[in-house]
Amino acid sequence: MKEITWTSELSVGTELIDEQHKMLIKHLNDLSQSLESGQGQAKIATTLNFLIDYTNFHFTAEEKHMAVNDYPELENHKKMHEEFKATLTNMEEDLEEEGATLLLADSIDTLLVKWLFEHIRKIDVAFGKFLKEKGIEIPQEN
Repeated sequence: MKEITWTSELSVGTELIDEQHKMLIKHLNDLSQSLESGQGQAKIATTLNFLIDYTNFHFTAEEKHMAVNDYPELENHKKMHEEFKATLTNMEEDLEEEGATLLLADSIDTLLVKWLFEHIRKIDVAFGKFLKEKGIEIPQEN
């Protein structure tokens, strides 16, 4: 799987969200690397679990800021987040049932990487534009 590299094209324009996206990308790359190098199911499970936890943390923070700022696409955004979380849960179940398979590695590439890249590049960037147009800045504290 090709490693995801942060580019300005992925910037939402809000430091908090951009930093969280960079962390998600790092851990997705770590998960992919763990699978490709055959580091063992325990290491892969630990990395996948961290990715799941961090994704939940990030999505909750992002949705909170959307709600506070009356973002009109909040409900659609939430649905996309729920689909992504369901995909992660399915991958976790696959790992538990079948181990670290080539199919799981391919799923990470096709489902997670492409989804995350497209979601950030199109959907989250639209939220960033909304914030900029309204003159809203999200504090770095969360």
